[in-house]
Amino acid sequence: MMESKHIDESFEKKQDDEIQQVSPLDQYFASLGIHEDSPEQAKEEELPEEKESKEPSALRRVFNFVLTIVICFVIAFLITRFVIRRNTVKGTSMVPTLYHRDEIFVEKISRLFAGGLKRYDIVTADTDRKASDGEEMIIIKRVIGLPGERVRIENGHVYINDRQLEEPYLPESVRTYPHNPDYANVLLGEDEYYLLGDNRENSQDSRDIGAVSRGDIEGKLLIRFYPFSRFGVPD
Repeated sequence: MMESKHIDESFEKKQDDEIQQVSPLDQYFASLGIHEDSPEQAKEEELPEEKESKEPSALRRVFNFVLTIVICFVIAFLITRFVIRRNTVKGTSMVPTLYHRDEIFVEKISRLFAGGLKRYDIVTADTDRKASDGEEMIIIKRVIGLPGERVRIENGHVYINDRQLEEPYLPESVRTYPHNPDYANVLLGEDEYYLLGDNRENSQDSRDIGAVSRGDIEGKLLIRFYPFSRFGVPD
């Protein structure tokens, strides 16, 4: 009988402990018929909504993909329109520096600023002429004369303000002769450049078309990327 009483007392004590664990606030809510869900139950109820919100619909995925493609195209357009452009050299007017079908990149920033183009820079320019196939003719030449300078071609040499121009990128045997007498002695305007091809015997340049304005210069040679055997920045 003593053992049974001990068990009953332990059982009653356990029940008391369980009752004591219920807070007065919980008892109040219980009397109103309000039951607070356990954290585990709340988590289980929220899981479906969270899962649904984290998984975008197929339509949203398609929209995001299309938007990414459009943004990439816009960025590529802006870069090629205002920053860098790829060109293919056509002809031999810049031999031995550049050869037919060399692939190059030109940057279009320097031309926007006065003083951005320097002597000996290689540039591409729009001459408003048409090639034999009817396409717009873009020439690639070297800057020889700068704004405000006088360029004179005489006795096989180029003179800038009456001083013979040094051209270390050309073989010593190369001579420069005028094509059109009107452009053999030219005073350049404040926004004009005198351009010559390195292949002086086979180049249509400022000796034929006169000075080129800065607004007609498309860009400055940045790098030759093909053929890979001649990869780099030409002299």
